[in-house]
Amino acid sequence: MKVLHVASFTGNIGDNANHIGMRSRLEAVLGARPEYTELEIRYCYQIYTGEHRWFFDDDFVEKANAHDLIIIGGGNFFEPWITDSATATTINITNERLEKISKPLVFYGVGFDIHKGATTENLKKFSSFLCQCIKQSNVFVSFRNDGSLKNLKLAYPDRPDLWSAIDVVPDGGFFYKVGKTPSPYISGESFWGINIASDMESLRFPAGQISGITWKEFLTEFAGFLQQSLEKNPQLKLIFFPHIFRDVLSIGEFMTYMDDRLCRDRVVVAPFSCGWGACNHLFSLYQRCELVLGMRFHTNVCSIAMNIPAIPLVSYPKLKDLYEELGFEERVAVVNRRGFSEELSVLSSLVNKNSVRKSNKDLIVKLGAIADSFFEKIKVHSFS
Repeated sequence: MKVLHVASFTGNIGDNANHIGMRSRLEAVLGARPEYTELEIRYCYQIYTGEHRWFFDDDFVEKANAHDLIIIGGGNFFEPWITDSATATTINITNERLEKISKPLVFYGVGFDIHKGATTENLKKFSSFLCQCIKQSNVFVSFRNDGSLKNLKLAYPDRPDLWSAIDVVPDGGFFYKVGKTPSPYISGESFWGINIASDMESLRFPAGQISGITWKEFLTEFAGFLQQSLEKNPQLKLIFFPHIFRDVLSIGEFMTYMDDRLCRDRVVVAPFSCGWGACNHLFSLYQRCELVLGMRFHTNVCSIAMNIPAIPLVSYPKLKDLYEELGFEERVAVVNRRGFSEELSVLSSLVNKNSVRKSNKDLIVKLGAIADSFFEKIKVHSFS
């Protein structure tokens, strides 16, 4: 079987974990390992000007129909804020071209996010696209379990026909597994993993928010919390995990708020890189941690997948929505408001709770059944 997989494969290490996990469930249901053709979606972004630029045009339709299955996802590709797009999203394909695709087309675990804004005209474009998808029996649309369906209902309160046509599936990262790899430069027995992000700063830390704080105020309070934690536990060390290159800048800025003495011998920064091998190496370091505190989506998803207690550092609605859908609201720490460190002090006791690990295990079993059911539906409809 030949599969065309349209997604991001470079630039964000969490995406690789997502794809690895998704493919593992797909292959288990199909009973075979497909031959994948990877088409990097970043090369079709309007801001991309490199030699690998491509479009959702007739050439794409021809390429798609030359495969047995097309998968687009996962990723936050359904953000209806792009004016110069047929769908108002990254998936800039006309209904006419979509109709020409004859092979099974799966949008797997795609995020629908309206927090960057969506005009009335853009919402009309996106609803037209969804209606075309629903019309075609060979197209399967699924949102990931991060509040995307809730956002769809907010955007289209009078369109239950759209809500009911969307499957909600787990992000592939929930099924990510990594083998242990040696990390000789990491020494010590007790580690907390840390991931911080300053991209979309105006959305994560909006000015004028009631009880809100700025990015720099977050750094000050978070550094104080971590320094106190290190002082209380002389065996504890911190590992900072960059998922995208901008995280390296965020980590560097954060270090200026920490005591030099602690940065020198109690802090490790994991290497930043891209691709499949880099993904496995980074997450093998996650496995050394007894607790993870992170802002990024896949920091949290993959920690749960590897059964590591995690505290989501919520500065963007999607992460809070994820934990609400999982039924783990009590684990959330909202960090773009003043005094969040007190909440972290309480939540950090999660590291001692076996119930957290058990609930993680139970959740993965439940989510696996949901993913398998979705892929079984595709198998029956498309390959019988």
